[in-house]
Amino acid sequence: MINFRKAGLLILTLVIPALVFVFLKLFATNHYDLPYYHPQVTSTGEIVRSDGDTVFYQLPEITLKNTNGKPFVEQFKNGKITVVNFLPQECDDSCKIVLGQIERVSALTETIPNLQLITLAENWDGKKANYPSLMDSNSWLVLTGPTAEIEGICKRVLKMETKVPKAKTNSLESKLVLVDTKGQIRGYYNLSDLEETDRLMGEIKILDYEKKSN
Repeated sequence: MINFRKAGLLILTLVIPALVFVFLKLFATNHYDLPYYHPQVTSTGEIVRSDGDTVFYQLPEITLKNTNGKPFVEQFKNGKITVVNFLPQECDDSCKIVLGQIERVSALTETIPNLQLITLAENWDGKKANYPSLMDSNSWLVLTGPTAEIEGICKRVLKMETKVPKAKTNSLESKLVLVDTKGQIRGYYNLSDLEETDRLMGEIKILDYEKKSN
């Protein structure tokens, strides 16, 4: 009888994880799908479709200057996962908190080499002593320009004023945009909220997994 019990426990130990795995594969695949933002529309307001699928907005290339004052072109559709944030000329305490959260995100570049961070800084006048050490490096670019140009890119190109359902309202300096390898926007995040940083990091990993499995 004891042997039968042991055999039963062994079977349960082996079978239950397998059943859970099968359930997740069959029924939970779409649970982790990230949304696409900004479907393209025609002049009459109809959603554009191609082969039955909705066509979504792709970021155009932008031209700004790097911190050495040289022109820099960012194409976005370059096979990299990109996160973008806005840095005001005067970085107050809340701004520094956001930079600290982006520093957490930057740690992912060690395991996800195709991840890049871009900070759009208005009127950049040099890296401050209390800025993260990785800022203004190969994996964390700082691109700069006049206030009107930087804010124009944030609002019109990156559409950072987008209202996300159920999301907390946040200002430009605390908002971050996630862009996939095809230049399509996949998420907006409020980095003044620590849980939002965790969500961003998880969704970066999802995009990386999607790229590897395609």
